[in-house]
Amino acid sequence: MAWTLSQLVDATSGVLTGELLGEDPIRFDSVSTDTRTLKSGALYVALKGANFDGHAFIAEAVKQGAVAVLISEPVETIVPSVLVEDTRIALGEFAAWHRQQMQLKALIGVTGSNGKTTTKALLANILAKQAQVLATAGNLNNDYGLPRTLLELTSSDDYAVIEMGANHHREIHYLTKIARPDVAVITLAAGAHLEGFGSLDGVIETKGEIMDGLKPGGTIVLNTDSPGFEVWCAKAKRLDLKVFSFGESEQANVRLVAFQQNHDRIHFTLRLTGLDGAERSVQTSMPMLGFHNAMNAAAAVAACLAVGLTWEHIQPGLEDFDGVAGRLQKSALPQGVLIDDTYNANPASVKAAIRTLAGLPGESVACLGAMAELGAESQSLHEEVARYAKEKGVASLLVFGVAAQSMPEAFGEGGEYFETQDALIARAIQLLEQNQVQNVLVKGSRSTQMEKVSQAIVATVADRNDNG
Repeated sequence: MAWTLSQLVDATSGVLTGELLGEDPIRFDSVSTDTRTLKSGALYVALKGANFDGHAFIAEAVKQGAVAVLISEPVETIVPSVLVEDTRIALGEFAAWHRQQMQLKALIGVTGSNGKTTTKALLANILAKQAQVLATAGNLNNDYGLPRTLLELTSSDDYAVIEMGANHHREIHYLTKIARPDVAVITLAAGAHLEGFGSLDGVIETKGEIMDGLKPGGTIVLNTDSPGFEVWCAKAKRLDLKVFSFGESEQANVRLVAFQQNHDRIHFTLRLTGLDGAERSVQTSMPMLGFHNAMNAAAAVAACLAVGLTWEHIQPGLEDFDGVAGRLQKSALPQGVLIDDTYNANPASVKAAIRTLAGLPGESVACLGAMAELGAESQSLHEEVARYAKEKGVASLLVFGVAAQSMPEAFGEGGEYFETQDALIARAIQLLEQNQVQNVLVKGSRSTQMEKVSQAIVATVADRNDNG
């Protein structure tokens, strides 16, 4: 893909300097906001934030091969520049313009407190078996990452699956106005990023903003079991949108009616009800764990049906999908399984992981890092999770991180707090070697780096097995 500077100027209402107006010999074939990954022939966007200023790296960008720069303040440079008021906004405007040039069959937007990344990956896996798909890479789901993802679209792409994340009000409104999805999915509203949203009602309102980018007649895929379902339905009606739903509720278009789990796979039954009222029941399985992953699958199925795929198109992409790194990834232990769910954590996602752990045969230990961004309710929410683990029959709870200190008392016998990860790891390995537990869950917010716990336990167990 290549763009001209005049296209950039038109899309952003910028001012071109550094070459004669009316001539356009410069083309750029990629867009970069980071000189460390910038490729020769790129446009460099000098983003500016509270703690950084990309303008300071323009010389380095040019040295790396940038052929033009997008700036918000005048700079001396040997390459052409486009001056705008705000480079972040201009990046979004250019991405929005580019998205509209691409003749996609459908762009699916995905948001939610939990499950959005797995649902996005599931959708991409299903659609890729039918056509060419662009999907959000990693966690590029914010006001910097989403525009960069959209600028990866080419004329060869048939579908795009775009993840939208947020930690404050109006963020998803901004993102969906750029992406303009044809179908949007809200996986779930739960108590995540409460410091930014203030309350669950704030989360519900913000997730519902994804509908602001849908055209009248577009489709919103909603979870019938989620807090906020009725609020979202009311908004969809005001915006003249079609609602296609998933969940355990009788009214769900894609209803999860049966679920089973063993060490290796989940097996479940879905009842599919089209907008025309036609019904059928289907059975499938996936090489992963967790009831909530069956719900993520139901969300993906609903979105795929909404863009015109049939169950026969959808099923192969479910049955060979083995998950996303750091999200309920399983490793074999001598008598059970270690579940690595360390990508991030909030109360709802930790409870979902505990439910998965408790569904495995044998005794279990939950190794949990503290949950971040919970605001004034942090202690009570941590204690609520501890009590939930006890109720579900988890044998031991090992926790790390200052915010988690009150969890062992709430859990009762078998609950322990550790000042260091090394001490927690040693205790978990001891429980496994004494065969007091067979299964392990490791989870925590990114700040606790609990993936190090998963890696250490798996490596230690493997090493001791190899050495007899």
